[in-house]
Amino acid sequence: MLIRFRRWLVMMLPALLLALYAVWTSSPWGVALEQRLGLEMLFQLRGERPAPPAVVVAAVTRESAQALGLPDKPHQWSRAVHAQAVERLHALGARLLVFDIFFEQPRDDAGDQAFANALRTAGNVLLFARSDRQLIDLGNGTVADRQVLLQPLPPLAAAALYTAPLILPKIPARVDRFFLRHPALPGHVTLPARVFMQLHPDAALPATDELLYNFYGPPRSVTTIEYADLIQQPQWVATHVRDAVVFIGYSASYQHDQRDGFYTAFTAQTGLDISGVELAATAFANLQDDSWLRELPPLVSVVLVWLLGMLVFTLARKLAPVASALLIMTVAAGFSLLCYVLFTTQNLWLPWFNGVLLLTPLAGGLGMWLRTRELHLQKMRLQQAFGKYLPVEEIRRLIEQHDLPASQEHHHSVCLVTDAQGYSRLSEQLAPAELARLMQDYYSAVIGAIRNGKGLISDVAGDGIIALWPHLEPTAAWSTLAPVISEIQHAVHQFNERHPEHCLPTRMGLHAGEIVLGHFGAVDHYEFRAMGDIVNTTARLEGVNKQIGTQVLLSEDCVPNPDEKTRNLGRFRFVGKDKPLRLYTTVSTEPPQLLQQFDHALTEFERGNRATAAQLFRDLSARYPADAPSQFLAMLLENPARRQDENQQWLDAGVIPLSQK
Repeated sequence: MLIRFRRWLVMMLPALLLALYAVWTSSPWGVALEQRLGLEMLFQLRGERPAPPAVVVAAVTRESAQALGLPDKPHQWSRAVHAQAVERLHALGARLLVFDIFFEQPRDDAGDQAFANALRTAGNVLLFARSDRQLIDLGNGTVADRQVLLQPLPPLAAAALYTAPLILPKIPARVDRFFLRHPALPGHVTLPARVFMQLHPDAALPATDELLYNFYGPPRSVTTIEYADLIQQPQWVATHVRDAVVFIGYSASYQHDQRDGFYTAFTAQTGLDISGVELAATAFANLQDDSWLRELPPLVSVVLVWLLGMLVFTLARKLAPVASALLIMTVAAGFSLLCYVLFTTQNLWLPWFNGVLLLTPLAGGLGMWLRTRELHLQKMRLQQAFGKYLPVEEIRRLIEQHDLPASQEHHHSVCLVTDAQGYSRLSEQLAPAELARLMQDYYSAVIGAIRNGKGLISDVAGDGIIALWPHLEPTAAWSTLAPVISEIQHAVHQFNERHPEHCLPTRMGLHAGEIVLGHFGAVDHYEFRAMGDIVNTTARLEGVNKQIGTQVLLSEDCVPNPDEKTRNLGRFRFVGKDKPLRLYTTVSTEPPQLLQQFDHALTEFERGNRATAAQLFRDLSARYPADAPSQFLAMLLENPARRQDENQQWLDAGVIPLSQK
């Protein structure tokens, strides 16, 4: 029980670790890292995009101050200048005017009065109201820390259409999100949201209180005009401001003039950041063209990252290092492309940095670790198979050399895997001692036939036997093993006659390929073993018998020259394999007409004539209901539209996709 628990824990540990990582990616720390690196990279890859032309920033800069003969510091200006700007914009047909300047203290009376009159006459001006914290003494030594909304001068606030706050960091810093509603003052919407509501009174704001900026590009990507040009040369800016929403505030064109810059993904190399007024304009423009960035719900994001991690983990665990590395890079590139496409076309932000750059090495490393562990366990199983028994020829070599061979040898080998049907049922019905006696008789029958055919028993486990024929060339494989298969079938038949109540019909699979056979080890421990993938492939091939309804399956590598004793079943694609493999079975009592018609239907299928082949296989299955391969292919082609796209491609190429590993 403890061993099983340890095995289960080892198998579940990677999935658990990946799940914990996926949850972390949706935590504040994970989201902050993704925003800082992943989101910035997506903005850089996408580049600039055009801002809505009906959104304009009127920039208050040092250049404008010099052109208007005003002090460099805008807070020293007479508000008569702003009154003149409002009058110009109203005359030019601006739709709404939005000041991102806080008019807190009185200035000169004439200028303040002129500004108030201009606001009242225009009737379409919104002013900035500042959000601030105040400590309020409640008595008895109790002090309350509350958020308050500071309004502009009463005459200006009364003359304005609305006042509203703009929530930005107190210290110029990186910004990625904008608020629609004040987070500490319920019922107060922010300046961009108020502008949107004014233009779209019947439209509802998004339910969430904050959204992600979808920046249009570097600072001043939103159409920007100089304040001085607006006042002195209105004809130059008339086409920009007519029917536009004009945001007015500090927006420097040079770094040394910057007053309230904020770092974004598009911060220029010169260090110029985006201004607060352009942030307000960008937020409104995002609302106006419905282009703010969407995020996945946290649970969906967690599941997506976990599934992606499990895919990478599975590839690293199941495939050879080179193949898994190529496929993992393909998956990473494909997900990166998906992130980019959805970001640029759907304004959807997927976790790219956390989901690719961090997740891939983590999940891949876990998969490689488990693969290494499984290979180690496989080595231990091979040690059990070869530790006590060696071929006679190998024993003679050891005696003659008085030492282990200096190197391993490469061989072309044929592998046989057998499987006794009904073993699981018998193991439940019979007592262990009775089952052991029964299987001993079964092994004697099958292994005896293999030994007579000069096969090397590689492994005996439960109801299966693995045997190898090293040094057997492809051209001689079928002629050598055809008698062996017949003898095994005869031996199984005799066993079943001796045990009619406990019959064990046997399926077989044969495949050929390269192995390395020799002594592996170091110091004082060596093992004689075969290394290669053909054992696993042969075991999978043997399992296909159950799907097709055959008893014996041979790969094309074992039958380079098919004869009248073999029957071509077509090309099959194993799950996880890219190269199809043609399979054959042995011929026993099948009518010649069946074999001829089956070959004809298979030829039509491999030529791409699926409809014709489907009809031919249906006719065959009706005429020969006992022929399992015909039944299998008829059912496979019966409803091709329901199959997966990948399987559709294989079927179109005349290849039979298998559904099980």
